[in-house]
Amino acid sequence: MRKKKILNTKRILIAGAAIVGIIAVLNINFTEPIPHRNLVDTKISLYSDKRITPNAVAVSPEFKHLAFETPSSKKFPFSNQSLDFTRDKLAAVIKSIKSLLSPTEEVAKEHGSWIWTPILEMTPAYMESILSEAKTNGVNTMYVSVDSYLDIFVMAKGEAREKKKKEFGDKLEDFIIRANRKGIVVDAEAGWRNWAESDHEYKAFAIVNYVKNFNAERQNKFRGFQYDVEPYLLEAYATDPAMVLKDFIALVDKTKNFLGESDLKFSVVVPDFYDEKDGFTPKFSYNGKKTSVFKHLLQILDERAGSSVIIMSYRSFADGYDGSIEVSQNEMQTGKSYETKIIIAQEVGDVPPPYITFHRTSKEYLNRQIVRINDTFAPYANFGGIAIHYVNAYLDLK
Repeated sequence: MRKKKILNTKRILIAGAAIVGIIAVLNINFTEPIPHRNLVDTKISLYSDKRITPNAVAVSPEFKHLAFETPSSKKFPFSNQSLDFTRDKLAAVIKSIKSLLSPTEEVAKEHGSWIWTPILEMTPAYMESILSEAKTNGVNTMYVSVDSYLDIFVMAKGEAREKKKKEFGDKLEDFIIRANRKGIVVDAEAGWRNWAESDHEYKAFAIVNYVKNFNAERQNKFRGFQYDVEPYLLEAYATDPAMVLKDFIALVDKTKNFLGESDLKFSVVVPDFYDEKDGFTPKFSYNGKKTSVFKHLLQILDERAGSSVIIMSYRSFADGYDGSIEVSQNEMQTGKSYETKIIIAQEVGDVPPPYITFHRTSKEYLNRQIVRINDTFAPYANFGGIAIHYVNAYLDLK
């Protein structure tokens, strides 16, 4: 009898250990949902109204039904989104062979930052200075705004337009070359709050098409493409948030399809209240599924390898009530069921209110808070790293 009891006890201990092990492997966290309480988050924005080109905001009716420009040797009209599959598949095969021949290495967590200076205003000295300082501060990814390409896009076709387009592309490639030499990868960033609306959607695809063609034609390439589309700032959002968010999800879905088998990674910037548990946004149906905007987004991005979501978890403190960690918790929990990485963004610019930004704090204080965020979310397989908005303000911190 005693032997039987000991045997049963051992079985219970083994079963318990197995359950603990499974929980550890699955990284299960039984944290209760944390509904958002702070309405300031619904007004937070990543981009600067001062820097955005008017052509990214206003609509040009003559371009609403445009046919995209493509390199003469490649044809992939938007109507069927056909691509140069032979080239892309060959690149994919080469990448697979390299991965088999090379030892597997842990991918470093992202430490990204945005640069809003229009590309044509950047001098070589400016690029070198910004990138060198960014590297010194641990930045390994730069998100460079390409919205100003729309100023060229709307020009009359001809020699002047082609000259400006070449200048734009040459400057971008120079930036990428200088960044890559320092171990920094570069993503093309673009977006405005109205880009998911039918009259404005052409701007999104004009940019995406440009970035795709850039990577097809240039030796030095973008790592990825990033959307910063903030539809919750539209007037229509107050009366019909479900429709506005559905249009946004449709734009992301179409873009994912349009990127096709290109080598571009895809990232999307969102506020910190899109998760169902936040209690801020309605569920809606898309492609036969009714769920939150955050889950719709993850389901779409999961169909493209290497995708990420950047959460604007803007607070000037990481821990405690309403801190950056708490306002990111719901998204991190939901994201555990998906492959898409989640990156936590922090603000350092001079924006109100003071408690959402590290402006007028110190770099040492900011770094301590970043360590707390990294340490807290390190056990999450879906945690992709940190992003700081924006590089000029970041480097100005003392």
